[in-house]
Amino acid sequence: MIWQEIATTALLAVGAGALSTRVGRNLVLGSVEHDWLADELELDRIEPDGVTVRLKSGYLFRAFRITGVSYDAQTLEQQDVLMAGRNAMLHQLGQLGLSVRIFGVKRQRNIAFESDWPSETLAEIGEAERRHYRESYFIDWFLVIGSKEYRKLLEGSSKVPIGLGVYRPQPVERAERDNAPCPLTGFVNFLVCGDLRRDLPSISESLSGSLPASDFDPDKSTGRISTAVPTQKFHKVLSVRGWPEAVSGRIVGAILAIPGDIEISQIGRPASPVRELGFMGRKKRELDLGLIGNPSASAEFGAAIELVNNGEANVWNTQFQVIARANTPEDLDALVHEIASVFGRYRVVYSLETKGAPVVWFNRIPGNDHLLRPLRLLDSPIAAIWPFHYAAIGLEKSPYGDRPVRLFQTASGQAYAFQFHVAEKRRSIGNYLVFAPSGGGKSTLIMHLLGGLAKFADVRSYVFDSKEGARFMIEAFGGVYQSYDTLALNPLDVGADSVANRKRIYLALKSLIGEESTDDEDEADLAHAVQLAFKLAPPERTLDAIYEFAFRKRSSLRRSMSKWVTDGKGNAGLNAHIFNAPRDSLSGFLGQSFLVGINMNEALRDPVLGPPIVTHVASAIEMAAHNQLGDVGGFNVFIDEAANLMRNEGFKTLVAEWYREIRKLNGAIGVAFQDPTALFESGVADAVVENTATTIFSPNPKANLTALQRFNLNSEQIGFILTPPAPGQRRVLVVKQDAAAGFEESAIVDVDLGTLGDVTRFYDSGPSSVQRLNDLKEKWGEAWARYL
Repeated sequence: MIWQEIATTALLAVGAGALSTRVGRNLVLGSVEHDWLADELELDRIEPDGVTVRLKSGYLFRAFRITGVSYDAQTLEQQDVLMAGRNAMLHQLGQLGLSVRIFGVKRQRNIAFESDWPSETLAEIGEAERRHYRESYFIDWFLVIGSKEYRKLLEGSSKVPIGLGVYRPQPVERAERDNAPCPLTGFVNFLVCGDLRRDLPSISESLSGSLPASDFDPDKSTGRISTAVPTQKFHKVLSVRGWPEAVSGRIVGAILAIPGDIEISQIGRPASPVRELGFMGRKKRELDLGLIGNPSASAEFGAAIELVNNGEANVWNTQFQVIARANTPEDLDALVHEIASVFGRYRVVYSLETKGAPVVWFNRIPGNDHLLRPLRLLDSPIAAIWPFHYAAIGLEKSPYGDRPVRLFQTASGQAYAFQFHVAEKRRSIGNYLVFAPSGGGKSTLIMHLLGGLAKFADVRSYVFDSKEGARFMIEAFGGVYQSYDTLALNPLDVGADSVANRKRIYLALKSLIGEESTDDEDEADLAHAVQLAFKLAPPERTLDAIYEFAFRKRSSLRRSMSKWVTDGKGNAGLNAHIFNAPRDSLSGFLGQSFLVGINMNEALRDPVLGPPIVTHVASAIEMAAHNQLGDVGGFNVFIDEAANLMRNEGFKTLVAEWYREIRKLNGAIGVAFQDPTALFESGVADAVVENTATTIFSPNPKANLTALQRFNLNSEQIGFILTPPAPGQRRVLVVKQDAAAGFEESAIVDVDLGTLGDVTRFYDSGPSSVQRLNDLKEKWGEAWARYL
């Protein structure tokens, strides 16, 4: 399970009587007429170093943006190590006497983009996707440290990147140019009004009076805070009054998974060890000497006393709050209800703040340390609450362009930008594997992805289809579709004599002999056959023409080749009609559209017929891409139901070579299996897996556990794959990795296209869809696509 690190919270304590008298109440809460923005903003300026903010009181603070760590691929042991690192960092900051503020901010951002599509169908799908993902949620993590002493702040700042290095912390800095968007100004503005801006220019002096901020209107009867940023937003504050006996990052994770604008923050001020040791000593004696003793609680206080006394832990005065934000009071109340439900589920005691809401709000700004809901905690519970989870959001750019192929949604409500590649540089790896059981929606997902590639000019997609599963979608999208047995095929018609073309013919011949092993004499025959082929010019260059002269009499190689030719005596082999056309028509067919589908029904099921056909078509694709695209654009090849083909030596050689080399041609290859077993039994699994950028796993309770473990998946990922999906649920596990670049991320994404609305009519498969396609063509002719 992710975010599993747990820490006990034995030192929870009530607030220190701040509200016990009317004088204290006014001091902490302020009067009804209190002008919060005028009196509470102590912000002065950004120091010349560009990272330090000074308050009017002389207090200093710095902010760090935390990228975080993906826990989808972390074992429990690894999570424990990560928590120990966070705990050590907090301990070091506490020893320096630095205050700490931690923020998790979930906000919507506009990620819509325009694209040019090659067909009306894809344009309609693209517009539906753009509308659906116009606003998407993103989560930002921040750590703020503060002190009155610049030396201590500087020392603490040096410890953050060391202690949190794996989480990739970066100082929030002032923009280098005055008119450029300033991250630090935007963050300070967020502290004031809750609006995390990315467009504010740099403001260095008189921060309190220069920030855009907002009108701040707290209603102390309801606790609702109204701001204008510039549009009106409504907020409510929920503060924690008591933690359960043990805490983990699941609490933060569950809250941030709620759809809506949410901010979670925690304030920590290191307490005096002498004072806290005295307090804990008294509490332990009370527990030991009371009429009803509590040995367990006494033991926990004893352990805490030992840790603090030995300098191994800090006691922090903390305050934890959640701020909900919405456009209307009604939406705000619904969001608060969801947050309260999470608190209830995890046995967290909370208050929905009313009069105290402004106090808690401005406690978020460093220097405002009169906490309304103080609770004592050691370092470890704070470290457990804040795992800084990085939910993979994919990649916006690829070698094909500066747009995602498609957008999906993660469990936390964030948008995931899908790419086949792991980097945007040319010739980076974009190969992929797909594992999905029959009927699991594999064809629909792949066609949705390949349809997304059509937004990029000069990118071609080629589909080796099975059972016409993708035909309706290919033609509906504006592509072309044809059965292999209606194409004129000639694997020797490769053009002029060259090293590359000689290799193409060699691979084609290897695929024709199938599982037949070759010795040195056979290899010599194959080399001779390649040489003979270039002695003839098309249309005379055929298998029939070279057969009699290329292969030794009564050799096993000659027998293997006999099924593909008509010999000199007129004896026709079983498949002699397949590869003996005078000229090859593939290149012309492959160049007709951005999306090409080839019906490989029988070929994909036949381990003898299939591999040579796939090998030849793949070779023609490679040549067509080179001739038509050159060094621009790229191409993507998808081969469905590849298990049977993996029994053919020639096909396996082709697959291994393409997975290693196709990126050099700006290409990518994807192969689909129902289960990984066939891949690992093929003998080329290492070459394939090592050169795969993206692997997609659909849930499959019948998947082979041993085969799954060879992908280095953790227990949670394997559990997702082996667990049957809930009714109506369509989710897949996407794992991306590039060992050379040290890149790895995974995400479970929702691939249910029903969220896109009426465009799902274009996603159909099976015999009935093909019949509907034929009926439309018969009735409407070339205009059939308008009536889908």
